[in-house]
Amino acid sequence: MIRKNILKYIENEYVTENDLIEKLNTNHEKLNENIIKLIDAGYEIKHNDEKGYKLISTPDILEPFEIQRNLTAKYIGHSIHYYKEVTSTNDIAEKFVELEEPEGSVIIAEKQTAGRSRKKTDWISPEGGIWMTLILRPDVDLLQASKLTIVTGVALAKTLNDDFDIQAGIKWPNDILIDDKKMCGILTEAITEKDKIKAVLVGIGVDVNIDEEKIPDDLKPIATTINKHVNKAIKRSDILNAFFNHFEIFYDEFIKGNFKYTINEWRRLSTTTGKRVKVYKKGKALCADAIGIDNTGALIVELDDGKLEKITSGEVKILKEDD
Repeated sequence: MIRKNILKYIENEYVTENDLIEKLNTNHEKLNENIIKLIDAGYEIKHNDEKGYKLISTPDILEPFEIQRNLTAKYIGHSIHYYKEVTSTNDIAEKFVELEEPEGSVIIAEKQTAGRSRKKTDWISPEGGIWMTLILRPDVDLLQASKLTIVTGVALAKTLNDDFDIQAGIKWPNDILIDDKKMCGILTEAITEKDKIKAVLVGIGVDVNIDEEKIPDDLKPIATTINKHVNKAIKRSDILNAFFNHFEIFYDEFIKGNFKYTINEWRRLSTTTGKRVKVYKKGKALCADAIGIDNTGALIVELDDGKLEKITSGEVKILKEDD
């Protein structure tokens, strides 16, 4: 907490050492100790004998105090458990659920060694990305909980579009795309107890500032990273800060039963609507035209014979003209 407050005070102006000691209710030794830790973490802090300290630049790190700077969300992201490396943030989140970790808590890691996807395969999770799991405790049934995948996708796509001017779209049901290439996946898992939801884990993987060489050759035609498209590194903590604020708004509406609030935004951000798609459902594949989604979040497609079909689960591939 003290490092977070140091950064808050010196972010925009010089603050003398005595003023910092008074504001932080600390002493000279502890102040210097924490400033050294900030510098070691990559923060550039300028010191002037007369003026004191001023923050010059911040590193791209996911330390909780960095993510929570200027956070306006009331509960999402207030408790963050940060790791350098884990097997999967969902695995760690399961343990925290048993410890009654509060709603809105976040498990985040710089690297995953066994991240999971909806297809039950590993998700490549090298350093430079956002690998995290949100712990939610909605008082809803399992069918309603599945809608949180769409809630999350809308909140993230809106974050990238509105706050960073990145033209990201949503491919039903859980992928975020830039220029038709995937840069984010979402995995929602419910933990139940006696047929009642104890918690919902929302796993999110975002390819942000990842070295393209770390993307396997077989994924390069279909995967991308944010930094590749904006030609610069974007602070991941800034993305998370904005995302938590957006997500809380959509989640609160979902809890109140206003899922249509999310659906309306999904329709604006969709990369699926109007496209020719191949839907993989229960081992079968069918080609159709994507019409949109209904108010429950199901994908509506028009088959070649003109019939409409509702898709509630399955994988969707957007077809190109030569497919």
